[in-house]
Amino acid sequence: MNGENHDGSIDVEFEGMPSIRLESFKSMDEAGMLERLAIATRRRRFSLFRDWQIELADVDYSNELNGIVEVPARDGDEKTIVFDGASIPMPWLVSLLTVGILRPLGVMLVGSIVHDYAYQYGSLRISKDGGNTFKDIPLSRHRADRLFRDIVGTVNRLPFVGYIAWFFVRIGWLWVRYNGKHFGGKPPLVEFSVLLLLMTGVWWVYTVMGLGLTLIAFSSVYVVLYIASIAIGRKRRRRV
Repeated sequence: MNGENHDGSIDVEFEGMPSIRLESFKSMDEAGMLERLAIATRRRRFSLFRDWQIELADVDYSNELNGIVEVPARDGDEKTIVFDGASIPMPWLVSLLTVGILRPLGVMLVGSIVHDYAYQYGSLRISKDGGNTFKDIPLSRHRADRLFRDIVGTVNRLPFVGYIAWFFVRIGWLWVRYNGKHFGGKPPLVEFSVLLLLMTGVWWVYTVMGLGLTLIAFSSVYVVLYIASIAIGRKRRRRV
């Protein structure tokens, strides 16, 4: 496969970004304001115009994943496969808390398409002979999450972003289904422990500083991160 090559925790190569189309929500002409707000917070679902392939190498924790992964646009019944972007719980809130970094159709797009397909079918279509024949390879939930982390971190050359995205999909273990079933794979005990520590830390800051100062402190950090993200974005565009 000749195309974009990315080296990182794993090697990732694909010929071009996937061509996607957004799947519209059903119209709700008579919906009230609260219903419209609820619709606005839902995951933006999308589908592929055509089958898309990505080649993986040096996946040392699962040799079966090394090869060309094909994500089909349609299933065996010729029905369009719809994706929601990484299966991150409450994506609007996650995007807000991460200053817009973790947007399903942003830096996570390449990883989320592979991740979403694995979540829907519990497997990936992989070729070991250069794309001539493909075989469905079963994939456990925690390995699908780890592969998502490595693809996001490698493609964007931002490993820490891959880890943050991975953390949020692991937290979704409680309510996001995998292959049509709840739970599955290794329980994210460490991730929930980290979440508990973070929440405890926020509560401690609140009890020491009070609500007003806590809001000011977190708002200041948020503004600094937001300005930094804009500056970095402009710098990258100038380079391009």
